[in-house]
Amino acid sequence: MTRTVLVTGSSSGFGLHTVARFRAEGWNVVATLRDPSHWHGEMSDQLLVQALDVREEASVVSAVDAAIERFGRLDVVVNNAGMGLFSVFETTPQAVIEELFDTNVFGPMRVIRAALPVFGRLGGGRIVNVTSSSAVVPTPLQAAYGASKGALQAFSEGLDYELAGLGVEVKVVEPGFVPTTDFVAQTTRRFQTIPAPQAYLPFIQQQMARFEAEVPAGYFGTEDDVAAAVFAAATDTTGLSRFRVGGDSADAAEARRQSDVDYDAWRRAFFATT
Repeated sequence: MTRTVLVTGSSSGFGLHTVARFRAEGWNVVATLRDPSHWHGEMSDQLLVQALDVREEASVVSAVDAAIERFGRLDVVVNNAGMGLFSVFETTPQAVIEELFDTNVFGPMRVIRAALPVFGRLGGGRIVNVTSSSAVVPTPLQAAYGASKGALQAFSEGLDYELAGLGVEVKVVEPGFVPTTDFVAQTTRRFQTIPAPQAYLPFIQQQMARFEAEVPAGYFGTEDDVAAAVFAAATDTTGLSRFRVGGDSADAAEARRQSDVDYDAWRRAFFATT
């Protein structure tokens, strides 16, 4: 029987490319996004474009129900929908931070909670949560964002233990910086709306220079690389729980393998905090 995957945040970037990858592999795909009128991909009998706002439980439940009604089963859920935030914490409105966590943490929780009864009836399933290398090595001016992705990372691992006996596996995809996505542009626009105190400006300029520094060709991942990692996680048979994308994601994991003393020395030098 043809397998079915539901992908959140499918309007662009990682989500759109992930939908294309699963379709190319012959899967039934439920491409979800807040406003289906923003879908610009191809249509087919194996594709359902469905409204889903991860911040609203009724919307999540409705999307899962629609997937079952259309395809009769649900084998994999990909929690890709996310919100970026690049700002000085001191002046970031609490409402923005709460929206960040509602999207990046509580949203995936809502989707998973809606999918689990379906997985239970079918005898198992797979959850793939897209986190970030910022969940492994927190980065300057992304303290709240890293905290939200770190929470999703910890939740994923803990949940994997709970669900193992039910035939449900939880995988994590950890992309590094992918400069070509709309996600980056959206984060930049949000950054421009949050004023920073004068005292932070030299540090902000220093960190912005890091983003503009040249890196070796192929160091950063692409949307297709992320989609390939998501598909690998969805179909993995080796038991691997984390799938990293990009040289910076690999470097972050390597940095974390150091001793506490060496890691602290590395991060302070790398981010020039002293």
